[in-house]
Amino acid sequence: MHQRSRKLLARLLELFYGPLASLYPLLTHVLFGGAWADWQRSVETWLVSAARIVELGCGPGDLAAWLARPGRVVVAVDLSRQMTRIARRRTAGLREVCIVQADAGALPVRDSSVDAVITTFPTTFFLEETTNEEIARVLRPGGLYVAVVAVRPTWWPLWMRPWYPVLQRLLGPLPATGCETMPQPRDNVRLKGEWVRAELPNGVLCLWVARKVQE
Repeated sequence: MHQRSRKLLARLLELFYGPLASLYPLLTHVLFGGAWADWQRSVETWLVSAARIVELGCGPGDLAAWLARPGRVVVAVDLSRQMTRIARRRTAGLREVCIVQADAGALPVRDSSVDAVITTFPTTFFLEETTNEEIARVLRPGGLYVAVVAVRPTWWPLWMRPWYPVLQRLLGPLPATGCETMPQPRDNVRLKGEWVRAELPNGVLCLWVARKVQE
């Protein structure tokens, strides 16, 4: 029953990357309040020295805009034409951000040219072999790939609290002590990764953190 409900939810969410893309920021705010932005921004821990970053599945561009700063370039990629249009409006005037409509499995980025690749709450492309091969291709040796894959909220907006039991079942449980039982990308000889469990005041996150080995 829960599996069918999750599939239905996934199909509904797909609409927010297409004809309902303009409502996506409102959706995340209604469901999670400001916690959504906090969970996304957890990638910053690994980006302290990253000068060139590729974000996969950038959505409306909020994280790319937040990461922008002098001396850093953020190439934000999304397959959705509607999302990239919104992201360009969101990041207008930020010279450090470049919004690109492209497939995560065919990135218009040079080999070994970026310090980090990030993605937050990715869809199925997280597990696709072609995506992970592309990530390995564009990362410089020693570069990092950080994916915020799943969350168990520990705080909900007041208006969502009556729905907490239903939403928690749809989101599914995270392991009590770790994330190691979650599906992860297939072995890639150029990317060595591991699960990292991060606890924030408003949620427990599972992040996949991989480093490109020296070639």
